[in-house]
Amino acid sequence: MKTFKIAGFYLAEQDEPQEIELLDGLIINREDDKRSWLIELFVHPKYEELFQELEKQEDELKVQVLITHPNNDPALFSARVRELNTLEDGISVLLEGRLRQMRNEYAKQVLSDLVGKGLSGENLLNTFNTHLKQRKNAPSAKET
Repeated sequence: MKTFKIAGFYLAEQDEPQEIELLDGLIINREDDKRSWLIELFVHPKYEELFQELEKQEDELKVQVLITHPNNDPALFSARVRELNTLEDGISVLLEGRLRQMRNEYAKQVLSDLVGKGLSGENLLNTFNTHLKQRKNAPSAKET
């Protein structure tokens, strides 16, 4: 197993990913044949109700995780909330997930989204380049 620090976490259920502000977080690659990962978040208590609702959902969540550094492309996961614990200074959230796309697949996701919106030719190329530079389909990178 390999453990990495989480530099950013986003719920990607809507068009715009929703940032979940972290107090701390780790992600563990279980290195098994299912490509499963454990995602442990330590978040502000204001997120308790949100994660309680997410824990009740039967469908997997789409989440984006910035691993190690905020400027890395996001890794995309399908995940489920497995456990919530209220601690003195925040909420511990344990998710179990499967890697959906490697970080280097981000450009393919952007291109697919733009083609799906009907863009083509020079307009597609210019918009694609702009999205990659500004990371429009990904969480914005923030230095910590």
